[in-house]
Amino acid sequence: MKDTVAHPVTAIPSERTFDRKKLLMISIGTFVGSGLVSLLGVATARTGYSVWLSYMLAVVIGFLSALPYFLMSSVMNFRGGTYTIACTFLGHQMGGAYVLLQVLYALILSIVGTGFGLYMHSVFPAVSAQSSTLAILVIFWLVNCLGQNVMAGVQKYSTYILIAAMLVFCGVSFKNLNPAALDFNHPEFFLHGTNGLFSAMALLVFSSQSYDNNVYAFGRYTLEPRKNMPWAIFATFLFLLVFYGICGMAAVGAVDLATFAGKPLTSVARAIFSGPFFVAFITFGPILCLTTTVNGCYAAFTIGLAKSSEDGWLPRFMSSKNRWGAHWIILTLLAAACITPVLFNIHIGILTSAATLLISLFQIPLLISFWRLPKMFPDQFKKSTLHLTVTVFQASIVIAMMARLLITYYSMRNLTWTTAAGGAAVAVVSFVFSYFRYRTGVPKVENSYFFD
Repeated sequence: MKDTVAHPVTAIPSERTFDRKKLLMISIGTFVGSGLVSLLGVATARTGYSVWLSYMLAVVIGFLSALPYFLMSSVMNFRGGTYTIACTFLGHQMGGAYVLLQVLYALILSIVGTGFGLYMHSVFPAVSAQSSTLAILVIFWLVNCLGQNVMAGVQKYSTYILIAAMLVFCGVSFKNLNPAALDFNHPEFFLHGTNGLFSAMALLVFSSQSYDNNVYAFGRYTLEPRKNMPWAIFATFLFLLVFYGICGMAAVGAVDLATFAGKPLTSVARAIFSGPFFVAFITFGPILCLTTTVNGCYAAFTIGLAKSSEDGWLPRFMSSKNRWGAHWIILTLLAAACITPVLFNIHIGILTSAATLLISLFQIPLLISFWRLPKMFPDQFKKSTLHLTVTVFQASIVIAMMARLLITYYSMRNLTWTTAAGGAAVAVVSFVFSYFRYRTGVPKVENSYFFD
């Protein structure tokens, strides 16, 4: 695949405005969303009081599945996110599949938007969940159309507020924590045994795995990326491990299992907060969690689609920017794609498992291709800010593959065979389309990776 090795593109210095704090807030705000406030109750129905343990396991498995990205970020960064990474290591002819993946990622936004609608309806019953979902997707489409700096500013302060709100929730819950939440011998702790624990993990890993999109994609905009990017990825992992763990424990331990299992976080909040405190918590906690994820995902998903449009996989006019520097046509495409599942009222649990399976089917071949990194860029590899060795990097790929296969297995168990087969068919068609589309000669891929 000679077309993958060329002179790297150096990021435009003026675009590098994200320091460590801004990068971390974008990452945390994007991660903390539907998994915590919409899926936690569903996961509790699968595993019982051990849901907090399942969530911490999901964070570890999610990080391990992305371990090569963490290490690679100390060597190089990319303009174009996962799409450019695929072009670099799988070959230009496979890049188109990852363009389609970015559009399929709109499923994630629809999941988050649906969760937002459910919470709005729980606080304001007169407002329909579907209308609220559509409204939030449109509002943050507009925020992102105002440019990266506006998006990052909104994300930064919103993330501060949501963390504070969730910590208040944890503090109130821990005052009268149900002992069953810490009793490993309780009959409802491992409600459905090991299978239940891992089934819940496969659902919750949805909000614990996308380091390539939620953090790494912003390499072009980051100051000293080979130092700050690994720091941000690992700091995000540590934060999620602790934050998800204590929030999960607080949620399941604040009430009895029947009150929370299968329900959103509102059921717990109603039990521990009253009147205006309940409304304030739902607004600044769960609702803000979901809005930061929508905001961050719009920004992250646009990066790859914009680069692929410049390369000709999508019509090149789609990469045009408005006066604030935002790719408004691509943002509009994303908004339309993620609104579609909302209009059809597809169940949030099915959407989540299907999205997790699709991500795995695309990530597995990409992880295998990373084996080529030390040979493709030997001199740059030796200059890794983490002082990598070939053995360590290759071991990380093996670990990531094992984690990804575990996620894939349990994701498939949560789906019907028809849905799982449909997901596999989508992945196959995407790669076949990419191969033949590239052979037409229309896509002209320009390598966009940098080492400075």
